[in-house]
Amino acid sequence: MHPFGNHTDAAPIARFEDCLGRLFDLCAALEAFADALPLRVDTRAAALLTARTCTTLRRCHRGEEAAILPVLQISDPTMGPIFDRLRAEHLEDRDNACDLRDAVAEFDPRARTRQGDEIGYMVRGLSMSLRRHVAFDRDVILPLWHRVAR
Repeated sequence: MHPFGNHTDAAPIARFEDCLGRLFDLCAALEAFADALPLRVDTRAAALLTARTCTTLRRCHRGEEAAILPVLQISDPTMGPIFDRLRAEHLEDRDNACDLRDAVAEFDPRARTRQGDEIGYMVRGLSMSLRRHVAFDRDVILPLWHRVAR
């Protein structure tokens, strides 16, 4: 069974919308973490946040790619290149999230400045990418699904 269920009921899109909400919330948490760098970092909380980010991205992207995009591509095969781009963005975001998780694991609170700047740059880049992707999903993918699922 697909991670979001099948397209004949409301469950896949409800789960997808839930994922979009969780990704949006992760962006806010990542930005708060970036704001705390380099001086006010709770390294344990940061490690948990970045691990959760990797896991959430993997689950959400898997569901979107298995239950949402295939249905939309069947309904409009010309959208294939757009969906290919979304899949590539998913991979890039997951890779960036895991790189961030690894950087946070190596963060040395005593050498805060340089590492803090580097991690802050990584966090803000990931957050901006995720916000753009969530906005695209909300503005394009959700309305397309609702037209197709009628």
